[in-house]
Amino acid sequence: MSMFFRTLASGSKGNSAVLSRGGTHILIDAGISARRIRAGLKESGLEPEDISAIVITHDHTDHISAVPRLMNYIDAPVFAPPKTAAAILRSAPCLSGRIESMAAGDCVKSGEVTFRSFATPHDAADSVGYVFTDGIVKFSYATDTGEVTETMLEACLGADMAVIEANHDREMLLRGRYPDYLKKRILSPRGHLSNDDSGDFAALLWREGAGKLLLAHLSEENNIPALSLRCVGEKLMTAGAVPGRDVCLSCAPASMPSEVFEVEKCSV
Repeated sequence: MSMFFRTLASGSKGNSAVLSRGGTHILIDAGISARRIRAGLKESGLEPEDISAIVITHDHTDHISAVPRLMNYIDAPVFAPPKTAAAILRSAPCLSGRIESMAAGDCVKSGEVTFRSFATPHDAADSVGYVFTDGIVKFSYATDTGEVTETMLEACLGADMAVIEANHDREMLLRGRYPDYLKKRILSPRGHLSNDDSGDFAALLWREGAGKLLLAHLSEENNIPALSLRCVGEKLMTAGAVPGRDVCLSCAPASMPSEVFEVEKCSV
């Protein structure tokens, strides 16, 4: 039996996704409304009570805003890095006992899926990505990171499918209307990955076996899906991979659910 993945939303205005394996369903982030998450789950054939665990990457609003309300519908543990867990509890002390602190590098088994977090460089209290496995296939999830560190690379290499950030086109960002301080933040090592950065990361992951790559957290202001796909695709071709033949390359929609991806050991 394979794992299955889809994003419910992926962008600067809100992020959430779900990974399933048999009867185990893990929600990744909850930065869109509880109503939209419930609708996305229903579209996936799931109800809130089917969720086995929620994992949180960091404490920015576009990743945690729905957690307090969502917990009215979901009776499952929420795993978050320590400072993020503390931030959630400060805003919603009623969730005491339901939020579990999970430091970078910790490993947890939930049903048929084991997941481990790894540190990511981002301007948050603490920020992590996750790798998931059912013992057969490996899935990695890494968004909101200013650069690809050795820690990230070590964690994600060998993934059969990877979700990676392709937040902005550098020239669009520099020419755009954002104030200088925000441009500097995005371009910093604790900001967000550009299309070029994402392409380099994608090529490394493909060389180590990733058959599916999903570009996520695209800026609606400073990127275009077609541009991101072209840039990352060119980097993959330079590495020897032809998108559509050697690797499945896609972009996650910003504000609606993506298609459902099967996480499998595969070749396109």
